[in-house]
Amino acid sequence: MTQYAEKYAARVLIPGLAEPLYYSYDESSGPVDLGAQVDVRIGSSARQGWVIGFDLLEEAISSLGEKLSLKKPEQQQLSLLSSESVSDTGPLRRIEQARPAFTPELLRLFEWMSSYYGAKLTDVIDNAVPRVSIARPLTFAALSSESRQKLVEEPEWLEEVRRKAPIQAEILLRLSGSEAVKLQDLATISKSAPKAAKILADRGLLELSERSGVFEKLPPLDSSVFLPEPTADQSNAVKQIFQSLEDERFAPMLLFGVTGSGKTEVYIRAIKKALALGKSALVVVPEIALTPQLVDRFASRIEEPLAVLHSKVGATERWSAWSALIEGKLRVAVGARSAIFAPLQNLGLIIVDEEHESSYKQSDGLRYNARDVAVMRAKFSDCPAVLGSATPSFETLLNAKRGRYQLLELPSRVSSRPMPSIEVVDMRQIKRSEMASENISPHLAKALKETFDKKAQAVILYNRRGFSSYLQCDSCGEVVSCPHCSVAFTYHKRRNSLLCHYCDLKVDVPERCQFCCNPKTTRREEEHKASDTIGLLHHRGGGTERVAEEMQALFPEITIARMDRDTVGAKDSYRQILDSMRSGESDVLIGTQMIAKGHDLPGVTLVGIIDADVGLHLPDFRSSEKTFQLITQAAGRAGRGTEPGKVIVQTRQPNHPTIVATLTGRFMAFARFELDQRHGLNYPPWGRLLRVVISSPDLDESYRAAHDTAAACQHYCEEYLNDETEYSLLGPSTAPLERLRGRFRWNILIKSNSQRFISQLAGSLNKWRATIPGDSIRIAVDVDPIDML
Repeated sequence: MTQYAEKYAARVLIPGLAEPLYYSYDESSGPVDLGAQVDVRIGSSARQGWVIGFDLLEEAISSLGEKLSLKKPEQQQLSLLSSESVSDTGPLRRIEQARPAFTPELLRLFEWMSSYYGAKLTDVIDNAVPRVSIARPLTFAALSSESRQKLVEEPEWLEEVRRKAPIQAEILLRLSGSEAVKLQDLATISKSAPKAAKILADRGLLELSERSGVFEKLPPLDSSVFLPEPTADQSNAVKQIFQSLEDERFAPMLLFGVTGSGKTEVYIRAIKKALALGKSALVVVPEIALTPQLVDRFASRIEEPLAVLHSKVGATERWSAWSALIEGKLRVAVGARSAIFAPLQNLGLIIVDEEHESSYKQSDGLRYNARDVAVMRAKFSDCPAVLGSATPSFETLLNAKRGRYQLLELPSRVSSRPMPSIEVVDMRQIKRSEMASENISPHLAKALKETFDKKAQAVILYNRRGFSSYLQCDSCGEVVSCPHCSVAFTYHKRRNSLLCHYCDLKVDVPERCQFCCNPKTTRREEEHKASDTIGLLHHRGGGTERVAEEMQALFPEITIARMDRDTVGAKDSYRQILDSMRSGESDVLIGTQMIAKGHDLPGVTLVGIIDADVGLHLPDFRSSEKTFQLITQAAGRAGRGTEPGKVIVQTRQPNHPTIVATLTGRFMAFARFELDQRHGLNYPPWGRLLRVVISSPDLDESYRAAHDTAAACQHYCEEYLNDETEYSLLGPSTAPLERLRGRFRWNILIKSNSQRFISQLAGSLNKWRATIPGDSIRIAVDVDPIDML
């Protein structure tokens, strides 16, 4: 027996390295568990990595020697970078520091994702797990009892403070309506506000405390507050979920309920049951905008604090919540896409709200779908996964129809509330002179007036940002386009600038057409000099900014809230906009598709949808499905309170099957029609799809790279082909969005009846692309693509 017997080495996976490296550890310094994030060294370089396994130290050293003997001298030197002569552990360096990062169950999930998406395990873990060296607590500020008393009993006191120290007064005013605020958030008042807060604390006027970065629980609802009894359909759904929770078994479920049918109530009861059984629960939502709404509702009913995880949460706060979860201090996590990786202990329930939403699919880097990952995580955790939607994705719907998922239905709204009536306005039949404004029809204007006269609220969906979709020259017809992308600039009036919505390039608005008025391009220079009309640019199309302006002109007395990418950049902006609607401060909410995603706005009785057919003819086999979902979800915002709802759909294609299906509400008939169309073409959900996007700044280079990649695809397809596998390879062809961020783009699509075949192909292509020299050529490999542009 050697000196290394009964000792273990940890296999540490380090970002940037293809294989794990062995490191020793000293158990007397504390345990090193599977899933620990560790600080190690490679040569003289400090690195972070993750422990993915353990081997006997003797075997590890023997394995290292065998690997070295097979390698070339330069490879030996690279392998030894992690090694150093250490007296009691042989040629292995020690782990310097370790902290829990993820659970063994999550490691199984990461390994599945690596195989399914053909990605390196390091890329999967690096995408899923936050890397922060120290979980620092956050400092919160709150009014002291002395300052609260002064504010109530001495109204003039605040004015005295304001005369001497205006920033301190603003802090006191800000905190007067809050329980506690993060110290760093006071910087929105002034950069010096955090320092001023500490001065107030020294004077006994504020109390500073340290907390973890989680959402503190709200006081439980007063027992006198009326909680409606669940409907029969809700009770049946809850019963089925309870049974799976008690059996501790994997059970994927589709909660198929119309808008306003009470899916959130089912979620709350299921979470409370999981907690009562000693389990934890995870809730994933498609948009950050939905997180505050669900957090508020959950926190008032669930007597435990919640971890909130999404991209707007700062790194320190995120790691603080992450640490509390993995230590078992928190048992409920709520968040957007990346929350699916929350390291909950003893996971008993996963809920995916609005499971049909495309935002669950990561659009760059590791292109995973959080909905699919949720189902697999539930499988590894032996727990139910509840996928909720009023317009389920066809993938989920087909799984339910085939019996792979349990179907739970909520066919009616709660409290017997009727579904909103829907009126389609054929915009082809309305003359321009008859329009109430550029984008608002007389029918919609009349309905808006009636709504505002009744002191009710409205929602207007227009799935375009900005003031006008493009600027066009009246003389030559040229559209002012982004020089880096194959798209037109959008005009934003508030900024008085043109913005590309793909690469975010912002430029000043030209006075005239750059084509007509450029002597190098115009063939009518003399005519141009003689006329002031040549090269004039005019606004075409519209956007949310323009509709808001039109609405204000039509109804000067109303207050307008707008929700699009231009208005939700600041932290808490989602909550502020939605709160203004719920409080009645705003009369109408105008926005892009983000307003259609599950918001509960009881005061809304009217929904208007402008250019409802705008997404129908995109080069995407899912365009009809996405349009139906968007219109139906937007319509579902109407009539959720005590008053009935009404929806007005403006379209130039009233007879399109998708518009007709929306009007009748016949989702299943629409789904059958669409599924039949796709079946003949072997598109998902019938077949499996892999999309490969090749791009380069140089057109010729992109062409060559696309054809080289197609040849590689063909080679690997033939390598993995067997008697049971069928496939078809389409392309290379120019991508629908041919140029993006200065790069020329090409598409290759591979369809197959085998998911294993697609995953193998993705893995090989990812390895193959790593062999391409330089960084001018980029190849993106996307399993189960959602975006086809």
